[in-house]
Amino acid sequence: MRRAHETADGALWFKRLKHGLWDRDMSFERTGLQAIALVLLSVAALFAELSYHHNGLGLFDTLHAKSVVIFYNVEALILSSVDASLASWIIAAAIFRIVFGMLVGVADMVFYKKIMGRPFDWEALINTAIVNFVFLSTALFTFMNPSVQEVLRHYVRLIERVPTLVNLNGAVALAVACFIADFCYYWSHRWCHKIRFFWNLGHIHHHRSRNLSQLTQVVDPQSSLLDVAGGRAFVLLLLPLLTKLFSLDFRGSGWMFVVLLILDAWTNPSHSVVLYHAENKFRVLRLFRSILITPAVHFTHHSREQAHNISDGSNFGARLSLWDRLFGTYVEPPSYIPDAGLFDEKSDYCRNPLRFIFQPYIRMLEELRGNKVRHWPAILFGPASYEPPVPATCKY
Repeated sequence: MRRAHETADGALWFKRLKHGLWDRDMSFERTGLQAIALVLLSVAALFAELSYHHNGLGLFDTLHAKSVVIFYNVEALILSSVDASLASWIIAAAIFRIVFGMLVGVADMVFYKKIMGRPFDWEALINTAIVNFVFLSTALFTFMNPSVQEVLRHYVRLIERVPTLVNLNGAVALAVACFIADFCYYWSHRWCHKIRFFWNLGHIHHHRSRNLSQLTQVVDPQSSLLDVAGGRAFVLLLLPLLTKLFSLDFRGSGWMFVVLLILDAWTNPSHSVVLYHAENKFRVLRLFRSILITPAVHFTHHSREQAHNISDGSNFGARLSLWDRLFGTYVEPPSYIPDAGLFDEKSDYCRNPLRFIFQPYIRMLEELRGNKVRHWPAILFGPASYEPPVPATCKY
């Protein structure tokens, strides 16, 4: 009798623990001690996002940097290889890129209610800051592992055996480098939306936000791994391979470096409601959509409206709209800011850091356990829209 009572107490204790840590969404009252806790946590989250995710901590390092990434996924420029005065302008533009991104994040927070008609989501900011810290730290420590570094070094040695077929230099080389980088990103991003393994075990995190803004966008875990690995990880393995086919000496590109840095500063805060609103207001900003993935173009990629769901999504490019236009996945941003999030109305937006991080993995394990082995290949590597015969009980 006592054992049965202890078992019942243990089950009740576990149920309460699960409810507190897993089932319960983060929510604070706007009065009393909970309001104070919300303010303190929001300030801490804002500091973490601006300093860590938006690279505020990198401002000082940029002043003394020996190299600068000019364009997303393009090899960093060694500053000693260009004229000293030009290098100073490049550093200034790189600092501007960081500061502009931070200011856009703050502007989203301040003007969110005026633009969107609803209050800024402070709980989402706290949730996002915690999740981003976990993802970015995991990526960093993963590639500090000696075994992982050795694998990457081995891959680099293999790439070095690839013959260089075309020698380019100057502005042409820089332009080709940008096109190759964006081409590889386009397909890796599109595969993340097409293939269940990449979607369910990573990229879905980046789309799990109903109240999207520059401060409430969770980093893509796979892209984080890619960034830390210097372009040598995940499905962008194609990037160093294609780049090796060309000898891309873009040191002589001159002021094109500064122009690209400024354009990159504009396109980088791509989840901003303020910049989307600015595009709607000023026609000159909309003209850039013909060549660039502007903030409004990428925000439309996060839209949960079926009209924007061309091929399990749309607007997959990182910086250039060329590949989306060429492969038929470009969607012109609407004149209003669309609702962001997942397409399924019953989706779980996981306003709980623990559930946010682990729910996709638990969901896929549940699918594997509940279905016969012959269905496992489709569960793992089938289309993102595939539903197994015995679906998981929890929604996306």
